[in-house]
Amino acid sequence: MLSFLITGAEGQLGQCFRTVAAEFPNHHLIFTNREEVDLTRPETLQNYFDTNPFSGIINCAAYTRVDQVEGESDKAFQINAEGVQNLAIFAGEKDLSLVHFSTDYVFDGKASIPYRETDQCDPINAYGQSKYEGEQLLNKAKCFHTTFRISWLFSPFGNNFVKTILRLTKAKEQIDVVQDQWGRPTYGLDLARAVLTHIDQPTFFDFNCYHFAQRGVTTWFDFAQKIARLTKSPCKISPCTTAAYPTAAKRPLYSVLGTKRIKNHLSLKPLRWEAALEDCIKRIEAV
Repeated sequence: MLSFLITGAEGQLGQCFRTVAAEFPNHHLIFTNREEVDLTRPETLQNYFDTNPFSGIINCAAYTRVDQVEGESDKAFQINAEGVQNLAIFAGEKDLSLVHFSTDYVFDGKASIPYRETDQCDPINAYGQSKYEGEQLLNKAKCFHTTFRISWLFSPFGNNFVKTILRLTKAKEQIDVVQDQWGRPTYGLDLARAVLTHIDQPTFFDFNCYHFAQRGVTTWFDFAQKIARLTKSPCKISPCTTAAYPTAAKRPLYSVLGTKRIKNHLSLKPLRWEAALEDCIKRIEAV
């Protein structure tokens, strides 16, 4: 039985892996929080490995507060770049595999067709830059490794767009949501299942980068409207422009990830985002 260390287990993505873990009895998943394994302190990784050896790492730890990164870029680069390098060095020394997660925000959003894994990266905010630097450092690793770029991550856990809209539509009669940003939502549970299904297959690490997102393209406005319809909320959702809703960090207007590589190479067919959203809301309401 292969064992995998899950870093950042208390975050949104880490909780997704914990939720689906029972579906993969052939994998032993070891969930750790920052107190146990801190990416910025390599000695914690070594100390944990000494008492709980593992054969691979799935890195769910990251600094993901996009707007806050603009004022705390040093902290973000410490975790999203230097921390990833620490993992890569350790994995190389111990002959471990390493799976990492990045973001659609490594792109500038000026495209008009889905971004491929090989397209030029040009982040327009500090968060995207920190994640891109982490990718570049990982690509120098001497271990089996791959990065999953994901976009618009949502799940029943943590802070995300779906949970924010659910909260706002219960509290307000009307909200504004931007309609000129295009992307593809990624359902955390679907992502975790995709990784755990293929991580022990030799071809999994044939590529150092995959794009993973649900099928279908949408805007934040249409995404919000679908959430309201599924929950039968009377809240009125009105469209607005990105210019009318300024944020500390610039967002790419078009960050649609092309997923042909992962579909063809791993024979994956993710759910459409609408079906994934429906599953997510049912799970949230069941709590």
